[in-house]
Amino acid sequence: MALQEGERYRCTKPGCGCEIQVTQGPRGDAAGDQDPRCCCGQEMEKV
Repeated sequence: MALQEGERYRCTKPGCGCEIQVTQGPRGDAAGDQDPRCCCGQEMEKV
């Protein structure tokens, strides 16, 4: 799963509140297969 421009991800840890928004997707054939991780270590989920 590659991150796409405009997507938002939120930390799944209650009380953390960290959220990111992708401002630029990958170039070319770059692709990932994992959701991003928060600075606290929890996996983030797409919102």
